[in-house]
Amino acid sequence: MEVMSVLRSKLQKKILLIVTSLIIFIMSLMLAVFVVTDYLNLFERSYTISLQTAKMLSYMDTVQKGVAGETDAEEAGDLEALIDHYQSQVDATFIVIHDKNGRILASPEGHRVGSVEAYDNGFKAIVFGANYSMVSAEIIGPSVVSKAPIYSEDKQIVGVVTVGYLISDLREIVYHRVEKLLYISIFILALGILLSFWLAHSIRKDTLGMEPEQIAEFYMERKAILASIDEGIIAVNRVGTMTLINTAARHILGISSSRKGDSIDTIFPNLPNVEAFQNPHAQAFELTHEDKRLVVSAMPLRLNGEQKGAVITFRDKTEMAEIVNTLYEVRKYSDDLRAQTHEFTNKLYLISGLMQLGKYDEAIRTIQTDIDVSDETNQIIFDSIKDAHVQAILFGKVGKASELKVAFDVDENSSLESLPEWFGTGALTVILGNLIDNALEAIANDPLGKVSFFALDLGEDYIFEVSDNGSGIEDKHLDTIFEQGFSTKRVNGRGFGLANVERAVHALGGYVQVTSGSLGTVFSVYIPKGKGENV
Repeated sequence: MEVMSVLRSKLQKKILLIVTSLIIFIMSLMLAVFVVTDYLNLFERSYTISLQTAKMLSYMDTVQKGVAGETDAEEAGDLEALIDHYQSQVDATFIVIHDKNGRILASPEGHRVGSVEAYDNGFKAIVFGANYSMVSAEIIGPSVVSKAPIYSEDKQIVGVVTVGYLISDLREIVYHRVEKLLYISIFILALGILLSFWLAHSIRKDTLGMEPEQIAEFYMERKAILASIDEGIIAVNRVGTMTLINTAARHILGISSSRKGDSIDTIFPNLPNVEAFQNPHAQAFELTHEDKRLVVSAMPLRLNGEQKGAVITFRDKTEMAEIVNTLYEVRKYSDDLRAQTHEFTNKLYLISGLMQLGKYDEAIRTIQTDIDVSDETNQIIFDSIKDAHVQAILFGKVGKASELKVAFDVDENSSLESLPEWFGTGALTVILGNLIDNALEAIANDPLGKVSFFALDLGEDYIFEVSDNGSGIEDKHLDTIFEQGFSTKRVNGRGFGLANVERAVHALGGYVQVTSGSLGTVFSVYIPKGKGENV
């Protein structure tokens, strides 16, 4: 069942086919090289041994006397025994001795002894006294033969010794050796196939049963997802080496290369060790990288219950602050519109009531009074404040002040042209909206309460002032009013407005001054115009 399960996978089929084919190819190549090499070596060895044996026999006294005819019957038998002995010693197929007339004196084929054969391939030995080897078929059949001349005591050539190996016998030797190697090769092939199944099963387990095209598709999807995520993502292994870093992470950290293979300490020196991330839930904390404050979340990466590393995600806190400011801006606009709607609704009810009572003159005076006040405020805003965003904020706050029954005016000495783009609508809303709201809330219950706004863009700075005639801020709180979470009102969710104001002003390169006493409080914001050159 396991084998069939493995074979059902395309990847495992390919592995099995490739490994099996590779083993067969290598074994076939090795066998071919062995056969050729062994055959050639065997031929070379046959040449050498046959020539050495022939030369050795040609110098023996028994052979020389036997060829010269100086032996009796007993010594002739010794010659035959000598030839048989050396033939078995060197595994030669045959050893044949001819005299100078071509008569065979010794031969493994007894019926040929005494017969006369003309010298064909042996004439160089009988004529020139040469020792040589060759392939010849004159004795029994195609053989590797060596010939050596036999000399008498007076140095005359009296015969020839021929030692030979049948080529068919040499091939038989090679075949027997190859047969043994074939058995070994079959065993190795079977072992290779078994190892292929094991390898295929192991790879299938490591790839979670996924096919190559599925892995490629998964990789491309992961790459696209990582590139589309705005959060920075870094994956590290158990020793803290970065194995993945997405495009957003490189952008947030201000690095051009992927930095894969580097230690996470090169980016976040204060990050806890990977082993510290044991909690299965994400762990959140803040870290500083260069001049950026990052909100970081770390999640352990586990496989089969064993921790393999961690995944670290992070966002620039400044970007998150911009999102919060944008939401705050929307909320402020919504609150201001609601306040205006509520105030005008009340006035419409009043005018409607006066009309129903027939007090038309009083209704007209009420309408005219509101028009005069509105026209005066609007005229000051339009004449003194040229920036549309600041105008929108002020008009909204006029409605809110009216709802709270608080006098709100814009100083007629104000002078503000359109602000540059680098100022940002969000920053304006956070700074002016929070300061005016705080001032309105400070005197909300005072029938004589008044809030004033002043703006000036002369000189090197943009200046904004928000003042009220409330009871002021206690001296002990002046150093802590800009701390996040601090509020004189014991209500949950308060204490963020002035902290956001200071953060937004500092981001623009400016600062905030606070003057407070029994006659009220003045918040003054100074933002340098030169800031725009570096934004």
